[in-house]
Formats: sequence, structure tokens, C-alpha cells
Amino acid sequence: MDFGLCLPNFSFGVEPSRENIVEIAQAAERLNYASVWVSDHILVTKEKPRYGNLFEALTTLAYLAGMTERVRLGTSVLVVPQRDAILAAKQVATLDNLSGGRVILGVGVGWMADEYENLGADFHTRGRRMNEAMRLMKTLWQSDDPQFEGEFYNFSSALFNPKPAQPGGPPLWVGGASEAALQRIATLGDGWNADDAPLDQLVSVSERLHSMAAEHGRTVEISLRRTVDLRPAAAEAGLLSAPSADSGIKTGRWPGSSTGALTGSLAEIKDYLQQVTEAGVAHFIFQFEHATQAEHLAQIELFATELM
Repeated sequence: MDFGLCLPNFSFGVEPSRENIVEIAQAAERLNYASVWVSDHILVTKEKPRYGNLFEALTTLAYLAGMTERVRLGTSVLVVPQRDAILAAKQVATLDNLSGGRVILGVGVGWMADEYENLGADFHTRGRRMNEAMRLMKTLWQSDDPQFEGEFYNFSSALFNPKPAQPGGPPLWVGGASEAALQRIATLGDGWNADDAPLDQLVSVSERLHSMAAEHGRTVEISLRRTVDLRPAAAEAGLLSAPSADSGIKTGRWPGSSTGALTGSLAEIKDYLQQVTEAGVAHFIFQFEHATQAEHLAQIELFATELM
């Protein structure tokens, strides 16, 4: 299993800033994390203030490509149906080329109907748009004579260069766990970007997903993004004073799941990671609870030193 970090490109505990984002990305590379990840929203309503101050995903990764050398650069997830898919394909191909082939493109349909409305996009066709966009991206990235005929995009004469540095293009990791999302992963995606999935559901969905992909002669990778709070363990290790008050970030998108972050002693975290490894997870992405930059850095260092 390899490990990645969510970057603070939105208001998760502390307000995002260029300095904070760069510091975490460079710390991740220095401590040998495999990847760093950004979230994506463009124009949320006032009822979603956490995502109102958010550094745009692809622009942020392009900047970080020049500030790092080895760490992979991912989106978790880019809401592709809110964007022009041809432009997104061009941006991602350029980013992959300039970064030396370091991009992992996590994609999803999103969940904020009001954000779609703000952007003048159709919330109800987002699934069909997502499927078509994935096919479109692969066509543009892989074909020397790209032609496409779809419901939303059509062209018969086009030049698309440069191609991504990665042969065939960056891997497409699909978010979501609906039936439509699983079909999308099995037929079009390269991996599943599971988000805060409880262990039992992770196991059952992964098994079903592998079976569905096999029916199409395909294999998929499993990644898991989880909100984790190691502040008590970091304080016990002397890396922090007493943890500050809860930052208010709660999870629980899965039926019956806990509403809090994964936490516990280092031994308990190690045992949990062993269980998810046995469940087939190849990539674990941390979103560390933090109310200060110091808390974020302390947890990154603690995990890298003690458990990686």
C-alpha cells in the first residue's frame, strides 16, 4: 500500500493559503508520501461556506508541479460534468506533460445541485456527461486522429497535442458508490476512489467491483480516502501540546457509518491499515483533522516516522 495526503486547498480546519498548501506538499515529498490531492468546487452557494474559499484544483496542481519533483498529483475528485470536457482533457494532458507524468485524475459527478445551477450546468444529466467525458478524454489522449460522436460532444477533424506523458493518459479513478458509479468504474475507470467507506462496505463493494470489471476483461485499483485524527497520538509523542478543539469536520456519507474521523493509538491505526490492505486497498489517502498548520504537520510527520 502507498499513502497520500489531502492538501488544504479549501477551508478544512484552517483557511487555505499558498504558503500552507506548498508547505504540506513539500513535506509530503520529503517524508516519502506517494501522492498529494486537492478537492474541487467552483461556485458553491452561501450555505456551503467550507467550500467557498477553495484554490482551483488544476491550477493548484500545476503550481505544485513546479514546487515538487517526485510526488504524484491527484484530484479527489474533479467534478468533470461541471466543466467543458475538451478543455479539461487539454488541461490535464498539459499538466501531466509538464509534471513528468505525475497526474492521477480522480473524477466524479458531484453532489451539489445548487452549484450546478450556479454554473448553468444540468445536474440531472451529470452521469451521462461523466461517462461521455471519460470516453472523450481517452480518445483525445490516445488517438493520433481523434474523432468523436456523442450526445454532448462531436468532432471529426481535430488535432490534440501534446499527449500526456503517461502512455494512454493519467489513470482515471472514479468517486462514488452508486450503481451508476460502479458501472462507470468497471467499464471506463482505472480505479475506485472510495471516500470514508466503512470496512464492511469497502470489502463488499470492492469484491463486487472486481467481479464487474472482470466481466469486461478489465482490472481496477482500489483507493480509500479517509478523514483521520492523529492529534492525540501526536501529543502523546511530544509533537504537539494538547490538541485544540475539534475543527468541526465530520464524515458519514455512508449509511450506518460513524460521524467522526478515524482515530486511535498508532497500534490501532496500524491494525486498521492492515485490515484495509487485506480488503484490497492499494492506495490510502489521508485527510488529517487539524485546526492549525502545526497540527497538520505533526500528524504527517508522526505517521511517516512511525507507520510508513
